[in-house]
Amino acid sequence: MKKEFLKILALVMFFTFGIGISAYAFTTGYSSFAELAAAEDPSDYTIKTNNIGSDTTILAIHGGGIERGTSELVEALNGYGKYNTYSFEGLKATDNGSLFIRAINFDEPTAVNLVNKSDYTVSVIGAAGDDEVTYIGGQNKLLAELIRLHLTTKGYNVKTLNVPDRIAGIMDSNIVNKNKLFNDSYKLGGVQIAISKGLRDKLATDSGTLNDYSSAINKALGESWPTIVKLMNKINIDKGQGLLNRFNPEKPNFDKKIQKVLEKGAKNPKELIEDVKAVSEE
Repeated sequence: MKKEFLKILALVMFFTFGIGISAYAFTTGYSSFAELAAAEDPSDYTIKTNNIGSDTTILAIHGGGIERGTSELVEALNGYGKYNTYSFEGLKATDNGSLFIRAINFDEPTAVNLVNKSDYTVSVIGAAGDDEVTYIGGQNKLLAELIRLHLTTKGYNVKTLNVPDRIAGIMDSNIVNKNKLFNDSYKLGGVQIAISKGLRDKLATDSGTLNDYSSAINKALGESWPTIVKLMNKINIDKGQGLLNRFNPEKPNFDKKIQKVLEKGAKNPKELIEDVKAVSEE
């Protein structure tokens, strides 16, 4: 009864305060994995993990029938053999949305452990809408921009400006931002890719689109990003250890230089790499 009341209240809030969340694949779900596990039959969901010891982890925390197309994309990226992958998948015949846990509450232990040990993280979630749009957010703005450029080069419609707040992926509590500090010094966080239902349906049914889309992300993560990381190491002068270095005097300078790169407005991945190189040498 309480859960039904919360669903009704959530719907009222949705229609009353719909601005800023209209692109979100809206549902209520659970507030933690422990709550879900206590209420749901274990046969109604599955967890798929492939930990190859990579420094990069890709997540589908709303996979299977929860947000169709997300785990398919992660599985396609798993095929490149370069990344750790994780999928939490709904297996119900209907009402897989009941298995939903918001990214800021997603605390399934295997996923948390994998992210905590990773340098770079990408989370693929769903957005609403029958059009074919990708929304890219997360705290790692440089990697987000790199992925955006690789996707737009392939002709995909990608938005980073005016991203609805519930899919911006910028909160510290979002699982995608709980990865390791960059060089034990700076918190880069991760990248959240929110894909509209229209595009997710296509990824789930059209292998050509799935291969094309995943190839663009693979090139960003597996080819361009390692080059950028090497250049970023020239910016990251301080090699101090520990959590307190997130607040060290060098961090604002590091952040400013990353922002300077983004302000140059690269039109393609190659230009972005050149901009990082130029700023790193200043």
